[in-house]
Order: sequence, then structure tokens, then C-alpha cells
Amino acid sequence: MGTHALEELIRYTPDKILKIYTVQNKKSPLIQKAKDLGIPIIFVPEAMLTKMAGSDSHQMLVAHIKGRTFLDVKDFLKTAQEESFVLMMDQIFDPQNFGALIRSAECFGAAAVAWSKNRGTDLTPVVAKASSGASEFIPLIRVSNLATAVDQFKEDGFEIVAAILDPESESAYTFNFSPRTVLIVGSEGEGIQPLLRKKADRSIYLPMAGRIGSLNVAQATAALLALFRRSGPG
Repeated sequence: MGTHALEELIRYTPDKILKIYTVQNKKSPLIQKAKDLGIPIIFVPEAMLTKMAGSDSHQMLVAHIKGRTFLDVKDFLKTAQEESFVLMMDQIFDPQNFGALIRSAECFGAAAVAWSKNRGTDLTPVVAKASSGASEFIPLIRVSNLATAVDQFKEDGFEIVAAILDPESESAYTFNFSPRTVLIVGSEGEGIQPLLRKKADRSIYLPMAGRIGSLNVAQATAALLALFRRSGPG
């Protein structure tokens, strides 16, 4: 749902869109472009859009798209490159943060995003909107148990890095990323579960210089991803 998410789909993967639902008086270049591409436009009441999306922040636009396949770790590792950065999200319950994290991962060239369907939010229309359509472009690894997933990544040569504020954590500004890295981030409230912390090979933190001592998880992760792009492989 939402203007930006649909714009990205129409620009890059219009074949994924089966139908677009909107209100009768909704006129926009996006609707005209969809019509030109032969995408069916269905007019429905606004209340129906809210019910379909499970949210009233749809901006009068909801798309019915083709279903997508979630990967498991084994599927991903079969085609993983020698230089791969995977973002793993633990206990991210806010769909806005979840979507923003996916968007940042896609923007900075992460190879995939991984999360547990049992510990946090899942991919919903609100998440897809917050990701500005990035959820349709980046490989998504959806698992039951993150600890098991971490073990699988480690067996395949990935270094596991936990983003935590800890005395042993290394500054992100001088951190030397491995060619194959899994970065684990957690919510401000719950953080990263202790078992995953123990399984991490190293930990990283983002030093603050201002009066406000922290960023939210989406902002902090975007900064870490940018630093990886600057100092790491690729």
C-alpha cells in the first residue's frame, strides 16, 4: 500500500502487480502509468482499502501483487557470494522500524535480510509501505529460530557481528568488516536476545557525539550499513 511503494514497483517490477485498488476520485500519474501498462484498476470505497490493508495509511492506493518466496538460510547460502552482507533483525516489533530497516538494507546493497517469524513483527502492508517497496527487491530470509540460523551462517564462513553497547564492543568508525558478515540488530526496548549475543564473534557500537545519546534502531543501522559500504568489501 501507499504511493511510494507502488511507484517503485511500477518503475522496476510492474509484472508483479495483479491489480491496483483505489477510490473513484483518485487521479494521479501513478494511476495513469498503471493503466498504460495494462494493470487493472479497481475502484472501491475508502473503508474497503483500510480493511484490505489493515491500516488507514494507505494513501488511497492498495495493490494486489504476486506472492513472493521467502528463503531459508540453506537456500540463501547456495547462491551467496564470497562478499555478502546480511542484516539480521531480532525482536523488531515496530512495523515502521522493520520496514525502514529493509529499505536501508536494500539501499546499501545488503545481500539479504533475515528475521524470525516468532520474535517480532512480520512482513505486512504497513512494513512494505515503510520500506518504500524495498521488501519486493531484496532477498528475505524468514526463519523460525535465529540461533539456528546464526549457526548455519557461521558454518558457511560468515562472521557474526552484534550491534550492542558493551564494554567489549568495537567502534563502528574503526571496525574492520569481514567479507562475509551477518550484522544482528535489535529493538531499543528488547535489544538482542542473550543467546545471540553469546553466539556473536564480535560486537560493534556507534559512538555518539551529540547531547542525545542514542538513535533508534533504523537510524543506527543505516549508519552502520553506510560504514560497511565505505570500509568493507565492495
